[in-house]
Amino acid sequence: IKKALDFMRNQHLEVPFIAFYRKEYVQPELTINDLWRVYKLDAKWCQLRSRKLTLISLFEKMRDYQAEQLMKDLGATIPDGMRIVRDEDIDRLRAVQTTEELKDVHLHFLLYYGHEVPAMQEAVRAKERKVEMEARRARRREEQGEEGDDDVEEVELPPPPPDTIKQAVRSGPYAMCRKAGIDAFAKRFGLTPDQFGENLRDNYQRHEVEQESVAPLELAKEYVSSKFVTPEDALRAAKYMVAMQIARDPLVRICVRETFFERAKIDILPTKKGLKEIDENHPCYSMKYIKGKPVRDLTGDMFLKLTIAENDRLITMTISDHIDGITTSSYLEEAKQLYYRDEFSKNVQDWNLLRVDCVETALRKMLLPDLKKELRMHLLEEAKESVMKACCHKLYNWIKVAPLSVDFADEDDEEWDNSKGLRMMAIAYVPDYSQAAFACLIAPDGECTDHLRLPHLLKRKNSFREDEKILKEADLLALRNFILTKKPHAVVIGGESRDAMMVSADIKDIVNTLVEDEQFPQIPCEIMDNELAKVYANSIKGENDFRDYPMLLRQAISLARRMQDPLVEFSQLCTSDEEIMCLRYHPMQDPLVEFSQLCTSDEEIMCLRYHPMQ
Repeated sequence: IKKALDFMRNQHLEVPFIAFYRKEYVQPELTINDLWRVYKLDAKWCQLRSRKLTLISLFEKMRDYQAEQLMKDLGATIPDGMRIVRDEDIDRLRAVQTTEELKDVHLHFLLYYGHEVPAMQEAVRAKERKVEMEARRARRREEQGEEGDDDVEEVELPPPPPDTIKQAVRSGPYAMCRKAGIDAFAKRFGLTPDQFGENLRDNYQRHEVEQESVAPLELAKEYVSSKFVTPEDALRAAKYMVAMQIARDPLVRICVRETFFERAKIDILPTKKGLKEIDENHPCYSMKYIKGKPVRDLTGDMFLKLTIAENDRLITMTISDHIDGITTSSYLEEAKQLYYRDEFSKNVQDWNLLRVDCVETALRKMLLPDLKKELRMHLLEEAKESVMKACCHKLYNWIKVAPLSVDFADEDDEEWDNSKGLRMMAIAYVPDYSQAAFACLIAPDGECTDHLRLPHLLKRKNSFREDEKILKEADLLALRNFILTKKPHAVVIGGESRDAMMVSADIKDIVNTLVEDEQFPQIPCEIMDNELAKVYANSIKGENDFRDYPMLLRQAISLARRMQDPLVEFSQLCTSDEEIMCLRYHPMQDPLVEFSQLCTSDEEIMCLRYHPMQ
């Protein structure tokens, strides 16, 4: 992997080039699919690293700012509302491995230091202005030749431009509690959020709860203020602050997220509209009623189907708040025991009730709603990725088909020589008697050399109407003469409907007649899916290439070219208009918004099929 990253990052080599021309460095450990995965994960890692470095810089600036503020008065104590940025906080940030963990650290920073950021930024700007002023003074001394002279006139810097961005006013409940001094009360609940996070991670009481000797309401009287005029109000504010601190602690969020993602369960019920519309043909029919299904059992595109049905108001999908525990039936109850002091006095029991309420509020009302959104996004991304992989796999199966090869070794006629390529004949039609079918002949270089209009090809040879028989026989005679004179190496028919089998039988009868009467070789006749041909016929490129040709004739040309070489024909749709996206790869491809990503995946597959041919 390190060598592959060196090729990608430092030598700027593309993945197909590495897979086929530097394979001795990466194989057999890494296949081309692994290399693409390394390439994409590396891009995500670079983005994560950039954001992480920015946040580290913000932490370091805040640490320096706090140090400057404390150094102004060395004899003063640290304010109760100030949380010092520690080296452990920065080390934890450096160890971040995912975007979710980075978001956790950022939310933790905003909770404790968000209100100090404007003042910190202003202090940084003042320091930068001071450094710039000193630099200007030094340059002025050098210009005047008065190095070390104190009489150099002061250099006035232009006033800083006014801030055009209005700073956010922190006026939420937590900020109001902090301004009222409740944070000092919150520190006396027995455990810091960090300590509770370590207890939760280890699943035992690594840190014992420190017990206050005073009853909660008695202690709350010390923090009564104009904002919280009664002890009960101050106590509720302290509980809110403790719950918020627990919910924002990065270690707590990591532990609960890991457990929730593993054990979460989903419930699904149809709405009144869904009861009418979700029938046997609906993709969500088998998931109409679900009770307590673990989300880890959702596979493939299941969650994408459920999300679409929910957006259409056909079902209601609920992720349960209940998380199964390891030793008990509830993970929440296990978490409460880690913030509990095992004593029986009334004072301890009162404090235990407060701590339990804080944990329940933090997990159930603050943390779980965020994790539910994350889980939904995670499941949706997995479902979309599954659909994209299925689309890529289908395209790969389409283009991995080798060009048609035929062997007429018994024929001495040079016209049947296929060393320079194959002449292909194709027939395209629509199941409508009023529209004429078309046949065309494609030269080995892909050019259309001749074509034939067949208005009565779909009529029956054994029809009761004599005029239909005559018209049908006239078209078959024209086809016979076309095949006899143009000598195609193979014939392909668009599989528009079941009528393709009748047309194929007619062509085979003509070929058999020519074999008997004209010593014609037994040329193959195939039926092919015409979806690509339809897209090409309607595409801008198809119209530009054959502007004067009707739609069905353009379809026939595409069918013949695909028979000659599928890769070349599919690659024609990889244009700036992304016409390759008009193909139907998967029933659930329409809800995907990552069209550019899917188109990029298509190009990856094109490269994969192209390079082994070199």
